[in-house]
Amino acid sequence: MSEKPLYTIPIDQRPPHGPWTSKVFFPLVFNFAQLGINSAQFLFVPLLLIPVVGRRWFDAAVGWTKDGYGRLLIVITVLFGPTSLVLTTDTPPSITNLVERDADGQMTKINLPDRLVVMANHQAYLDWMYLWILSCYAGHSRGIIILLKASLKKIPVIGWGMRFFRFIFMNRSWAADRDNLTLALTQLGHQARSGQEDHASETSGLLWPKKRSPLWLLIFPEGTIVSDEERVKSVRYAEREGVADFVTMLHPRSTGLLFCLRTLLPQVPDLQLLDVTIGYPGVPYGKYPQDWYGLFSVFFRSVPPPTVHIHLHLYSNLTSSTSEVPSLVSKPLAAGNDQPPSDTGLASPEETRAFELWLRGIWTAKEKRMERFYRDGRFESGEGGAREVVPVKQTKWYHWISAFGGGGMGTAAVVGVGIWQIAELLKSS
Repeated sequence: MSEKPLYTIPIDQRPPHGPWTSKVFFPLVFNFAQLGINSAQFLFVPLLLIPVVGRRWFDAAVGWTKDGYGRLLIVITVLFGPTSLVLTTDTPPSITNLVERDADGQMTKINLPDRLVVMANHQAYLDWMYLWILSCYAGHSRGIIILLKASLKKIPVIGWGMRFFRFIFMNRSWAADRDNLTLALTQLGHQARSGQEDHASETSGLLWPKKRSPLWLLIFPEGTIVSDEERVKSVRYAEREGVADFVTMLHPRSTGLLFCLRTLLPQVPDLQLLDVTIGYPGVPYGKYPQDWYGLFSVFFRSVPPPTVHIHLHLYSNLTSSTSEVPSLVSKPLAAGNDQPPSDTGLASPEETRAFELWLRGIWTAKEKRMERFYRDGRFESGEGGAREVVPVKQTKWYHWISAFGGGGMGTAAVVGVGIWQIAELLKSS
């Protein structure tokens, strides 16, 4: 009788050990790379002292480290938790043109828009990692923004890096978070708008050609992963609303998502909404994926999911009155004004309720999709059931370097050489 694969066994029932290579080298690689990325970020701070172009140089450098952190996630996946992404869609986007491959059949790019709010079900703490990797493959990882618990910003090194990344820290209290969220979203919108306008600016000649600023705002409307404690809250909400509770997910919270969309859309009219459903194999129906795939067990014990299933559906034309997504149309920005009024994101009670019911309908459809996933081991896909399998690995050799922040030490060396050359020029003048 063959033994069951470890990934099908709950973490607390597995043998309490893993490969010694993972136990030794995972913390070394991951911590060294994080220190490299964080030290590079601090080394870029003096760029802010340069008039006119310093802020743009600094933002570009931090964007490089943000992409580098995504490449680091690919590094630890390749070395300690190898897996593949299985992509399916409900058109749009079309599965036919979703993945670009070279002559050898290797993935070179995933075609997804550069301006997105990404909403996803939250199955395990691994979710954000695989979505960050997805943004790397789409070429937009320097624009990824994640809403996180405020306590995380206090963690040394990791928390510092999150601040440099301009992630949005939330206290999970709408009264406390509204002003902070408004400011953060306004800054994101301004950065996205300036990315479009800077093509024609006089200072653009001082830099390499300016690219359009990407924006991927990642939101988990459920707020957290499924657990016994959170299940009680979801059941309580379902009883209050007179609806059935879900089995594989929690009921979503609509307030923050609606506020984000209504605040960003007047500034970024081409913003789109990407609905993502994530599923992990080997988990019995009704159980919690986090009990099978914890961060520690995947990378320290090297028991990853053999595949990560990601189902995509894209909503476009959000500013149109005929949009599938209700309650998003708000007043456009006045001419010459690049900041929305402070109440732009607020919706009327009728609009709020309409969006809440729409989002509940989306989650109800997700629940049915998840039920079929647990039955069949895969998501159903449109266009004849086609799917794309993308092994997680680096697409360019130099991504291994950026995953370590240019080594941090290498960045310091470059800065040092630059300072030395400037000093030599001053001596000779």
